[in-house]
Amino acid sequence: MKPLAANSESDAQNNVPHIAIVGGGTAGWMAAATLGRRLNCRITLIESANVPTIGVGEATIPSLLDWLENMEIDEADFLRQTGGTYKLAIRFDNWIQKQHRYWHPFGICGIRIDGIDIAHFWQRGICEGWLSPEMTYGEFSLQRELCEHHRIAVDSNSKPAIANYAFHLDAARLAKYLSQLAQSEGVDRIVADVTHVELADDGSIASLRLSNQNKIQADLFLDCTGFSGVLIERALGVPWIDQSHRLLCDRAVVVRAPHSDQNIAPYTISQGMQAGWSWRIPLEDTMGCGYVFSSNHISSDQARNELVQLAGLDSDSANTRELKMRIGCRENAWHKNCVSMGLSAGFVEPLESTGIFMVQRALDDLVDCLPLDRFTAGAKMDSRAADFNRRSRAVFNEIRDFVLLHYIVSQRDDSEFWRDARSVDLPESLQRFMHEYDEQGQVHLDNLQPVFAEANHHFIMAGAGLRPATKLHSQRLHPAWNYWQDQVRNLLHQTLLQNQRLAANSPSHSEIIERLSPSKQVGLMEATC
Repeated sequence: MKPLAANSESDAQNNVPHIAIVGGGTAGWMAAATLGRRLNCRITLIESANVPTIGVGEATIPSLLDWLENMEIDEADFLRQTGGTYKLAIRFDNWIQKQHRYWHPFGICGIRIDGIDIAHFWQRGICEGWLSPEMTYGEFSLQRELCEHHRIAVDSNSKPAIANYAFHLDAARLAKYLSQLAQSEGVDRIVADVTHVELADDGSIASLRLSNQNKIQADLFLDCTGFSGVLIERALGVPWIDQSHRLLCDRAVVVRAPHSDQNIAPYTISQGMQAGWSWRIPLEDTMGCGYVFSSNHISSDQARNELVQLAGLDSDSANTRELKMRIGCRENAWHKNCVSMGLSAGFVEPLESTGIFMVQRALDDLVDCLPLDRFTAGAKMDSRAADFNRRSRAVFNEIRDFVLLHYIVSQRDDSEFWRDARSVDLPESLQRFMHEYDEQGQVHLDNLQPVFAEANHHFIMAGAGLRPATKLHSQRLHPAWNYWQDQVRNLLHQTLLQNQRLAANSPSHSEIIERLSPSKQVGLMEATC
């Protein structure tokens, strides 16, 4: 439950700590709303009037469901307020080769037999010949089957009746929603720029001077100022570890477009382009489109032209915007009494929709490292920073490796970008994964709380035509060969039939979104009265 909001008169008496958040947007307001409910503290958020929110589509991963549940936020209302739609998967077009397509759905794929992923039984079926070589691993996924027909499996309340799903959200409306939520629960908002950061003798932040002549003091400062890193970098000088030599895309051009199909797709489309990849994120009313590209391989004008053409827009009237991306992470996301979050802490290109998740995980880790009974004003917090930084680095490295995996398994040879993207220097962790996958078919992750599970890796590898434990399966030595063939064949067949039946009996995604729309809700209430 949410603790009672602290007020300025009782703060001093009760020694209630004060958190100052610099920067609004999704990161700042998500932090304000979350910490306001999970910590007994006073929160002030300072945001500049000169930094506009980028109102294009934002995709998420299923972990956001945990945030909604922990925050006791109604899912249907959340979707209405953010112009959202459901997301069950990402469809990758032209990534492995031109005219090639594969899926990365959420959740497990089909079934697991005694803890063994279906990938190995699929591999066995192809080796023995009772599965066609054309049969893909992803065909056993329920989410993929639903996506192929633009459907959603729901319960009697029109809520998804599947274990793993996420959302497409309007980024501007999301930031507005989070802002209203946080302020309604006691977060103070100041519209101003930070003009000067005053440091204490020990190098921590003593106070902030603002453009409105105010001075802010706090026990903990959160830097949510994006790539500029106003506190963590400009004031405290914490280094940035650059990863642009591994992930080559450093720009994005974005635009909104009308829906090209009346039936809204419940998935994101990621399409390989000449010098990067594009996204299409279906929202309630429009389509959020973007082109993530390498400025070393294509000009901004060329990238814009490719995106506008893909979106079916008029080049002269299309309202596009270009963004510069900084690929890498902070050496220490938490330094002294300052914690960086969102883009100021680290960024991996948005290929797997992990931007909001990284903020969410950082907030969870921060709360873990600041136990409620010990988080008191003036408390020494340096001892907790090391644990937080270790966790942050593990999350970044895992996401970096997973995104990089998409490039190195590509077989495209039609442009310099794709040749360069798959020939980069690989981190040791990814080299080890590739070797273990080929030899044993195992997915061992360094992160104790992995972002992407075993099935997620199988979807990408199988999508590229790579199969786990190739040598073991060719010699029939993998444990998947210890089961009766008829038993395995029947289980896989029943999985396909069950997925097909459920998809055929499920409503369309557009129908479910229409039920959630405010105008539809009004119509239902009037019909009831």
